[in-house]
Amino acid sequence: MTNDLAEVSGPAVLRDARSGEFFDAAAADQLAIRRCTHCHHAFSPEARTCTACGSSDLSWDTATGAATLVSWAVVHHPPHPAFAEQVPFPIGLVELKEGPWINARIVGYNLGELRAGLPLHVAFVHPEVGDSYPVFRVEALADE
Repeated sequence: MTNDLAEVSGPAVLRDARSGEFFDAAAADQLAIRRCTHCHHAFSPEARTCTACGSSDLSWDTATGAATLVSWAVVHHPPHPAFAEQVPFPIGLVELKEGPWINARIVGYNLGELRAGLPLHVAFVHPEVGDSYPVFRVEALADE
């Protein structure tokens, strides 16, 4: 499996009114998460309210990018023609060091070697068209 992010492609990812700050952060190679301003609990980017205290007063925060693979699924049938040359590829459920779980593509690792608990680190794809977005690679490959 390659470690080249240039081989990761797909249809243009476009922001909406709620996701602008997330994609601005991704363009700057930062992983944005939500954090409750009352109890400081961390959430995935799409959160609207705090599940710990019920507050809807959430702010954006920057995650370290460190994560652990919780589970994954392998995409065998391309959901869009732009993925046709890339299947099969894994989509992982990753737990960020800060606590939130997010879904993201796993890159640079052989499918047969994926395992729960695998240390991951965020990387960013910067396509020519559309917004930048995060993917995760195995921690050992993150410095390459």
